[in-house]
Amino acid sequence: QWGLDLADAVIEVRVEGISRLIALYQSNLPTSLGPARSARTGDLDLLTAMNRPVFAFSGANPGVTAWVESADDSGLLVDFSAQTNDCYARRDDRPGPHNLSFDAACAVEASPDAGAAKRLWSTSASWSPPADAVDDTTFTVPMTGVEVAWTWDATSGTYLRSPDGEPHIAEGVAEGDVQIEADTVVEVSTVYVDSIVDERSPHAITTGTGPAVVHRDGHAVEATWSRPTPYDPYVFRAADGTEIPLNVGITWLELTTAPAAPPPAG
Repeated sequence: QWGLDLADAVIEVRVEGISRLIALYQSNLPTSLGPARSARTGDLDLLTAMNRPVFAFSGANPGVTAWVESADDSGLLVDFSAQTNDCYARRDDRPGPHNLSFDAACAVEASPDAGAAKRLWSTSASWSPPADAVDDTTFTVPMTGVEVAWTWDATSGTYLRSPDGEPHIAEGVAEGDVQIEADTVVEVSTVYVDSIVDERSPHAITTGTGPAVVHRDGHAVEATWSRPTPYDPYVFRAADGTEIPLNVGITWLELTTAPAAPPPAG
């Protein structure tokens, strides 16, 4: 990727045999980031909480396209598909379809009806780990087609990302190649179902509640996540019921697959 290091938050989800990154930009609007890829039905539940965001994507199959157009008509997001909008360009130093560049500043300027940024979870720079927090120097997150390792770097105070044992290097906008890092990483255990428009495409259920693990400041905390409706922010709570604020800075949500329910007794 390029420009991924400037995202305020990234949500990693399962798609067809791989994982896909949904990158959110609000503090910084790079003039070149990418590669922009296709949309999925599961994106819409996440985007709804963002107060009419500009949704940039390369395109989608007819079913997903209809969903996105309906969401735009309903005022939930701004449909900024590369099929019908400017602010996109193909890079000649990469093969397609991994070469579609996107100008975020251009898209925001072209979207006067977009909404103001909305809080997606609670944050606080000051935080005292609960008694059941454990030190975490390295942890892994199994995603479809890739196993992601995160390593706590005490010097920078961030977690460094390494998929399949290799540092995740992205082309930075200002500083050249950089390893992707995060101030908070949250494992959100959820259920994936078949998309209503394409049974081959997993659709993450991102409302309801389930297990989570919050990683921040070099500590891991077993938690639960809750989000009653697509309009609501995520809330993370420790075992004693207290809310866990995420750190300020860059947040990654890893939407992992929930463990299968045990068979009924007897």
